[in-house]
Amino acid sequence: MFFMKSKQKNNLLKILKTLADNTRFDITLLLATGEKCVCKIFEKLKLPQNLVSHHLGIMRQNGLIVNRRDGKWVHYSLNKKYLREIQKLLTKIGNKI
Repeated sequence: MFFMKSKQKNNLLKILKTLADNTRFDITLLLATGEKCVCKIFEKLKLPQNLVSHHLGIMRQNGLIVNRRDGKWVHYSLNKKYLREIQKLLTKIGNKI
């Protein structure tokens, strides 16, 4: 049986749970093409701004995305460093199969 550190396991589970939601997965795919302003995200997904903001908050809390403020606008992007860590864990699991 393959074991991983508790912190690694918790991080992986947190990301998988976050991505299991259809809207958050769509936001992730959209942000994979680069940083986006929240206005562009809800416009592209054709969802209410408050719903998109709710999902972005969950994604930010779970480390999947980062944000920066530019005046009144908030721009979001994927947390590439964190995603690389998750990718390494998944690769490690894949190599054990």
